Amino acid sequence: MNLLVADDEMAIRRGMLSLPWTSIGIEEVYEAENGLQAKDILRQKRVDIIISDIKMPGLTGLELAEYVKEYDLDTAVILLTGFSDFSYAQKAIRNEVFDYMLKPLRPKDILETVSGVMKRLEQRRYQKNVVRRYETDADSVDLGDQIRHHFRGINTQCMDILQDMAQSFTQDITLNSIADTYHFSPAYLSRMIKKETGYSFSEILNSMRLAEAVWLLREDHVKIGLLCEKSGFRDARYFSQVFKKAFGCSPGEFRKNAGQQKNHSIKSILELIQEKK
Repeated sequence: MNLLVADDEMAIRRGMLSLPWTSIGIEEVYEAENGLQAKDILRQKRVDIIISDIKMPGLTGLELAEYVKEYDLDTAVILLTGFSDFSYAQKAIRNEVFDYMLKPLRPKDILETVSGVMKRLEQRRYQKNVVRRYETDADSVDLGDQIRHHFRGINTQCMDILQDMAQSFTQDITLNSIADTYHFSPAYLSRMIKKETGYSFSEILNSMRLAEAVWLLREDHVKIGLLCEKSGFRDARYFSQVFKKAFGCSPGEFRKNAGQQKNHSIKSILELIQEKK
């Protein structure tokens, strides 16, 4: 990680710069003698951690922390403070500053504090990446990704079946054909899917086909009859009935207003189907 030391006292900056930062995984250390200089460095460089004096000319440490928060920078802030400013440091903690250090500073304490903040920053980044990955899966046009996101936590067998359905929903698949493939009775398969997901086999299959139909209506200009086949429905009349029941309009009407329509995930379509029951 990279570190920025911002303090108007040269002795403190020089002392900070002399510490064995590489021993805890800090590769590059920048310095700023006031808050405005620190802000410029934040604009130009990738900075993982700032150690900033709470009181500086031009821009205070608290104002730097507010800048980091306002622009959602992926940067952790540690404030340096004297005992008289301790209440400011406590307020800063509540405003998402990672930590503070009281002057006078001991090298060992500085390295331990920064090391702890590095671990917390890595944890925060990991959590953000997990959330981002799930959000990407939820919005993905790939139905397999959506299944993994929306039905995470179901048993492995049921997940395998749903993934197979996501790969073959455009084909003429039925509860019986899937049951034969997995050597289950149709009744057992139906109960398992309902128990694990909260939805019936036909609801999940139709939601996959409708999700594909919505994407085709927004992205493709094929005729409705062909679109019906491409999304897995074999009967155009049945397709129109299922579509209108879920979305409250015909496929043609949906296409006319495609610019105002949002993409629908499997989960959102399942919720619409449940609402209309």
